[in-house]
Order: sequence, then C-alpha cells, then structure tokens
Amino acid sequence: MRRWILGALVSLAAAAQAESQPRAAVVADRAALRVESGGNELVALRDAPVAYARLAGLAVDIAQPAEPGAGPIRVARAWPRQLIDYVLCVTSDGTLVLGERLQTFDPGERRYVMTKGEIARSYRPLDTRDGWLWLVEVALSREVTVVLEVRAPASWPVESVSVTADHVP
Repeated sequence: MRRWILGALVSLAAAAQAESQPRAAVVADRAALRVESGGNELVALRDAPVAYARLAGLAVDIAQPAEPGAGPIRVARAWPRQLIDYVLCVTSDGTLVLGERLQTFDPGERRYVMTKGEIARSYRPLDTRDGWLWLVEVALSREVTVVLEVRAPASWPVESVSVTADHVP
C-alpha cells in the first residue's frame, strides 16, 4: 500500500512540474511548420526556397524593403509587434547564411514598416550521408527556442532546402 501511495505522489509531482514548464503549441501543416509560444509564432516552409547563391546578392538585397509576403522562415512577435523574415543563401562551400528583414508595426500608418535588414548569422554544414545539414536556433519567446533542421543535397547551387524540427509533426 505504501509503495502505491508513494508511486502516486511521485506521479503527481512529476505532472505538476511538467505543467509548470512552458510549452510551445505546435500546429501540423503539410506545407509549413508552425510553432507558437508566448503570443509569438514561428512559420517555416517545409520546402523552403533558397533565394541566393552568392553572399554579395544577399548583402545588397537584404537592406531593401521586400515585396509583401513572408520569407521562407518568419517569426511574428506579439510585443513589440514585429515581423522577422529570414531569407536564405547557401554559398558554394555549403555555408548557410540567414538574411534578416525586421518590420515593426507603425500605429500611425497602421502597417508594418521595414526597420532594418542585415545578414544575421551563418552556419557551416554538418556533413551527413544525405548531404548538408544545418541546425538553426530560432528564439521564439523567453522560454522557447526552436531548433530547425535544415537539409539540402551537397551540391551547389542549392535551390531549396527541407526544414524540420524535433518534436514537431
């Protein structure tokens, strides 16, 4: 009897601890990966286009306002109201470069306006049997960081990449 009570108490404690941990809500979608946390949302196309094969093209274009629409990876922040679009470049040596366009909501104009555009970061590929693999961390909220697994055949130029994440259907 004591073992049963002790087991029940341990189970209740584990359940209470798990409930206190922040969780990201995941929405299954065949075309896009969606993760929500703290009012913020990450949307990543599962088959994401790679817009640039050369760093010079990305460096020039990222500073310009883009056509309306999301990049292949987008974070929508609840506060401050911002859209962060990431565009992709894979160089000839297999380096994945993320360009970042930040748009902030302007209440006076009632629309998002481009705040800045820059090269955010780069990743050397992890060589695998199936080609290149990059692990990209995206901070979604204070509590949640999503690690995207970005894959492509190890041949250049790369036209698109597949995007998945652990624990996301």
